[in-house]
Amino acid sequence: MKQKTTNILLLFFVAILSACTSKEITVSEYLYWVKNPENGLVVSKEFENYKISLFYKPIEYIAINEQRTTSLDTLIFFNRLKELNGFQYYTLKIESLSGEDVLSTNISTEQQYFDRLYYFTDAIEYNLMLEENSDTLSCQLCHFERNYGVAPYNNIDLGFINTGIESDKTLVFNDQVLGLGKVKFKIAKKDIDNIPNIKLN
Repeated sequence: MKQKTTNILLLFFVAILSACTSKEITVSEYLYWVKNPENGLVVSKEFENYKISLFYKPIEYIAINEQRTTSLDTLIFFNRLKELNGFQYYTLKIESLSGEDVLSTNISTEQQYFDRLYYFTDAIEYNLMLEENSDTLSCQLCHFERNYGVAPYNNIDLGFINTGIESDKTLVFNDQVLGLGKVKFKIAKKDIDNIPNIKLN
């Protein structure tokens, strides 16, 4: 009876340990998992003329993409993680629902085009903040990826200081040129915690 009880307890603790251990997936599976909106790291909102999306980018995702292969050089990979660790990274995607260039959508004068271009390349960072619990972080890294009208969207790569705070992350975009006003996007802590580990060779 004592042996049976011991075995039951052992099985119980093994089950608990297994439940608490993050699953491991391949590099290819990881890249797909991170970008799948169902997993919560990509959130979107639609407006009359635009769709705005926020993508929370784990540093592992960035380091993998920089190698441009799923057969990772692990030394380069881990060294790059150390370099990236001081910031948390996001991509804000602005898409025109009409299929036009974002800079040209719903404008009536050429000057509006150039006003938007200036705003996205030089001023938008001052209208972007990240809320963590009661803290508000300013945008430290901001790069507008201009595509010269070849696609109906533009990506803006963002970086905020990595405070180490484990909480929901809420990006506040106080738009000044698209007529959207203040827009908020929340990446839930539970979805960040649920990011799987990568199975490395």
